[in-house]
Amino acid sequence: MKRLALTFIVALFMATASYADEYEKTCSEILNKVKSGNTAVDYAALRENCGRTSWYVQRKQTKIDKIRKEMFEAVNAGKHAEVKKLAQSILDLNYLNMTAHKVLSWSLEALGDSVGAKRHLDIEIGLLRSIGQSGSGKNCKESKVVIDVEEEYFVMWIMGWKLKRQQTVKDGDITCDLMEVVDSEGNERKEYFNVNIVFENYRRSYK
Repeated sequence: MKRLALTFIVALFMATASYADEYEKTCSEILNKVKSGNTAVDYAALRENCGRTSWYVQRKQTKIDKIRKEMFEAVNAGKHAEVKKLAQSILDLNYLNMTAHKVLSWSLEALGDSVGAKRHLDIEIGLLRSIGQSGSGKNCKESKVVIDVEEEYFVMWIMGWKLKRQQTVKDGDITCDLMEVVDSEGNERKEYFNVNIVFENYRRSYK
C-alpha cells in the first residue's frame, strides 16, 4: 500500500514537472522570436506560458517598481537616454512589462531611433491586444485574463480610467478582480479581470 502511494506521488510530481517544462519551453520559443525582432507572434500564448514559468514567479517586482519610479522621474525631466537605460533595465527583469515597452518606444523616438521605437510599440500593442481579446470584461466568466496585477493597472492607464474601488470575486473556478472605475468621460463602469494565474503564482511563491 505504501509503495502504491509513493508511486502515485512520484507520478503526480513528474506530471507537474512536465507541465512546468512545457510552459518554459513554449515561453522560451516565443520570447526568443520577439527578442530577435519578430513581433508577429501569439502574444496570448506568450503571456499565459511565460506567466506560469519559475522566472516569472520569481521576478524581482520590488526592484522593478523602484526602477519604474526612477524611469518616470527621468521622463518628466526629459532625460531620454536615462529613460532608455531604465526601461531596458525593467525589460531585462521582465520582458512582458508593457509600461517599459511603451516608455522605451517614447525614448527611442525622441533619440531618433524610429525603427526601435516601432518595434517596442508593436510589442506593447501585441501584449495589450491579447488582454483585450481574452474576454469582454463585462462579468467574471468573460473577464480579461491577466498574468500580473500590473497588467490591470496598465489597461486602466491606457483607457484613461480612474479606479474607485477594487474587490476580488469568484464565479465557479474563476477568480476575478472587479474594478469599479470612472472613464475619461466621467461615466462609471465595472471591469472584470481574470486573476487565476496571479493567484496560482502567489501560491507557488510561498511554497
